[in-house]
Amino acid sequence: MAEMLEKSAVRAVAWRVLPLLFAAYFAAYIDRVNVGFASLTMNAALGLNAEQYGLAAGLFFIGYVACAVPSNLVLARLGGATWLPILMVVWGVASAMTAWVKTEMAFYVVRFLLGIGEAGLLPGLLYLMTLWFPGKYRARMLTLLGLSTPFSIVVGSLISGPILLMDGIGGFAGWQWLFVLQALPTIVLGLVFWLALPNGPAEARWLPLPEKEWLVAQLAHERSTREQVQRFSVSSALSSRVVWLAGLAGAGINGAAYGLILFLPQMIHALGVSTRAAPLVNAVPFVVVSAVMMAWATHSDRTMERNWHAAIPAAIAGVALISCAVLTNPLAIMVALTIGLTGVFCYVSVFWAVPSAMLSGAAAAAGLALINALANIGSFFGPYMVGWVKNSTGNFSLGIMLLGCGPLLSAVIAATLRSARKFEPPATQ
Repeated sequence: MAEMLEKSAVRAVAWRVLPLLFAAYFAAYIDRVNVGFASLTMNAALGLNAEQYGLAAGLFFIGYVACAVPSNLVLARLGGATWLPILMVVWGVASAMTAWVKTEMAFYVVRFLLGIGEAGLLPGLLYLMTLWFPGKYRARMLTLLGLSTPFSIVVGSLISGPILLMDGIGGFAGWQWLFVLQALPTIVLGLVFWLALPNGPAEARWLPLPEKEWLVAQLAHERSTREQVQRFSVSSALSSRVVWLAGLAGAGINGAAYGLILFLPQMIHALGVSTRAAPLVNAVPFVVVSAVMMAWATHSDRTMERNWHAAIPAAIAGVALISCAVLTNPLAIMVALTIGLTGVFCYVSVFWAVPSAMLSGAAAAAGLALINALANIGSFFGPYMVGWVKNSTGNFSLGIMLLGCGPLLSAVIAATLRSARKFEPPATQ
């Protein structure tokens, strides 16, 4: 009876809450990375070289880092049903504003503002996961949420090519239409999020009373158990060795991820693919990423092992990216880039379960936000470094090789952090 009640409660929450979280992260990623597709024609229109574009792409993460912790402390006070919709509207407007930039400095400013708007999203979604899903299901739900990233890039790749061909319609260039048309759904989604998501299961009118009582009791028990295993206040979370190491590991992996994602359309174009076809080819690696990432995370969930499931793909990603420095065949380079991206995303799908299982309450909001902020320092340096190297050498080979060093560092840290297994409490009866 208890097992049936558990499955019923989790299933009900998964069907009602997870689609909203998935849609929010999907929209954020579209607005975050569509600049990579726009760069195929926008850079020439604005007179940007690779280094300037890389700096602008990276400045998003400076705003992101600066506001991550404050944003999520506000989240803990106001609740996700209020704060996250506000953030969606803010970053949607900032993304749309990119269509009207005319100068390099204006481009820097709107990317920074977009980062401020998105700063609270990922740690906010992770925090909401701790409010809705029991620990033993959380990694699986995080994996499904994580699939919104490669899925958004696949969809963005498929729709961005046609939008870029809208040159001259309404007096806008294609790259300007790209920002406007992909920002409007985010603003609408913010309103839907505000109307549809309660602050927790206790406020969910659609959840039957027996399931609601079981879920509220189970989540309260897990919070109590985690705090008995290792008591974290906000201050101790911010000074925790685990939090800072997890942030450093995230910096290594994120530098590689965003250095690749934000320059991949240009890298594909440099391999001889036309501007029109480059966005479509860009989708191919992320189709592979989606399939492998899901299988890898499912295996991690089945074995309840996190650390090696993060370390192994990160190490493979590092080796694959470094190999690009000696490869000359375009197809071989694409295969290596695909392997590198797949390793990076497999790492991300598993690793967040480690700190999420160790923190609760306000400590979770602050600790996860700090990890995310530290990780996104790497997100700034990754694209900026690729742009600087491209501008200095005339090609992407050395920049991709340097990106490969980050996942190797992340692999070492992931292999040595304490296993999340110790922090996942058993279900109550």
